[in-house]
Amino acid sequence: MKMEVMEFWLAYKEAMTHNPFVILVLLCVAADTFFGCLRAAKFHAWNSSLGIDGGIRKVTMICSVLFLSLADQLVGINVMGWLPEGVVAALGTVGVNALGLAEFFCVVYVCYEAASILKNMLLCGVPAPAGLQNKLAKWLDQMTDESTVSVTQTLEQHNKTQVPKNKSAFDDSKKAS
Repeated sequence: MKMEVMEFWLAYKEAMTHNPFVILVLLCVAADTFFGCLRAAKFHAWNSSLGIDGGIRKVTMICSVLFLSLADQLVGINVMGWLPEGVVAALGTVGVNALGLAEFFCVVYVCYEAASILKNMLLCGVPAPAGLQNKLAKWLDQMTDESTVSVTQTLEQHNKTQVPKNKSAFDDSKKAS
């Protein structure tokens, strides 16, 4: 009995460390935390209550993925058979042999984190083509309401205060003296 329990936990650990969905959630959580900190530093707006709320949300996401993976393994939930053969083959090439509740929620969490990452990247001023920046900013303003910051307005203000490429702020200071 003890050996079976040990084998179960080893199989669970193996499933977690090689599940691309779980790895993607962890990468998205790390990226969102990184860009969120950059955004807070740029705007000089460190807010401990927002940071704690975000941290709790991220820990909860990770814990739910771990719990759902455990439930999938115990109950044997796998909806791979419902997918077309081409999709099953494509997922197999990246090491996905089963799709359960954990993978479903991983996809949902990655979508939420991706929206937050995009918003933080745009607000940090990560270079992107202007047309893409404007479209993403409008989409994020419409689809997210996690903060009172308007991405569109922030980008417009940033673009107005930016020095033209052929002119430097140093040139203006020389003219003034």
